[in-house]
Amino acid sequence: MSRNIFYADLDSINNKGVLVTGHGKGLVNKNSRINGKYIANDMVRLRIESNELFGYQGYIPQSAPELHVIDYLLYFYDEDEKEQPLEPELISIKEYTELSKHNIDTGEQISKMYPLPFLSSPDKFGDTYNEYTEILSQASKAKFYKIPFTKDENERAIWVNNLVQ
Repeated sequence: MSRNIFYADLDSINNKGVLVTGHGKGLVNKNSRINGKYIANDMVRLRIESNELFGYQGYIPQSAPELHVIDYLLYFYDEDEKEQPLEPELISIKEYTELSKHNIDTGEQISKMYPLPFLSSPDKFGDTYNEYTEILSQASKAKFYKIPFTKDENERAIWVNNLVQ
């Protein structure tokens, strides 16, 4: 079970589990073109079982959380980020963890600044990204994609809806 809470969204799109990091992660909640729903907003815990990645709501520690298989991990680019693909692109786990590192570091910083009694903090600050990469490196059944920024949210929504099958 994950010791840390990761700053990401967990969604169900076309009945597939999707972890979203990057910028504009709330697209599923905001855009009706995506056949999906939010499972967990901003605070997700992860775990691996038999090389399959699972996620669950991370706000409140639970002894028996409702686990959701994660089939896809998507990184959403921000408008100002350089070297974006022209359309969604399948990437390696290593590239995905490097792109999403700022999300994980941001989540850890939030935990340090705003310790809330119902949120459990990492055992040691500074190990969140290491745990994240260790968990994801074992997720051999998941697919990792980078999704470019689009000025029109509907374009990104259509890409995501068509990608996740």
